[in-house]
Amino acid sequence: MTIYQQELLRKLPHFGCTGQYSESDEALAFFYDGFKIGWQDKAGYIYGAIDKELTDEMRDAFYAVQDQAKAVREYTDLYETSPRMGIRDVDEYRRLAEYGDTVLAGMYSEKHGFMFTTWKQSADRRSVSHGDYSPNFEYAKESFATRSGLIDAQRLFTEDEAANLYRCLDFAKGNCETLTYEQEKQLDELMTKLRYGYPQLEEAPPSFEQDDAPQINM
Repeated sequence: MTIYQQELLRKLPHFGCTGQYSESDEALAFFYDGFKIGWQDKAGYIYGAIDKELTDEMRDAFYAVQDQAKAVREYTDLYETSPRMGIRDVDEYRRLAEYGDTVLAGMYSEKHGFMFTTWKQSADRRSVSHGDYSPNFEYAKESFATRSGLIDAQRLFTEDEAANLYRCLDFAKGNCETLTYEQEKQLDELMTKLRYGYPQLEEAPPSFEQDDAPQINM
């Protein structure tokens, strides 16, 4: 299997799926409740199973795997084309990106998968320090962008802040009867942006409990 396939296989249980790799055609098949819902060929392309018996849950699982595959391909392709750090103590990492004195790096283990980090590096690029480690590539990219100064950290939401904002938007959309079509569309667009930037919002959308719903006057 390619690193891309190994990493995607490792992610499948998050979506209630299992995988089976075929040595003969170098393809990775996806299963949900024992039914084949799709597969990934040796070139990395994803195909859905054409089966009228697939349930909505199975189709949702396939689309979730398809989205995950895009994210996995981004960092596996980057990893495979990046040079090693070239620093003795951390040479198992590859240099994925750098800006100023900040470097984004990643390493891969067949047993544990990926680990990413951002470091501060010396001017001669011979040493690094103050690592911020995570297996989550999206977190690592955000860490790199803020630590390097490419993005002002004060302009980003924390995960809790994003969840609270999403919760308020969802409540307003569902409870404000005076919303116009354009206003509702704007709320949908904001919620979509939040889900894109904070994937956990899509996996477990936050909402207000009945007893702590906010008072909104519009």
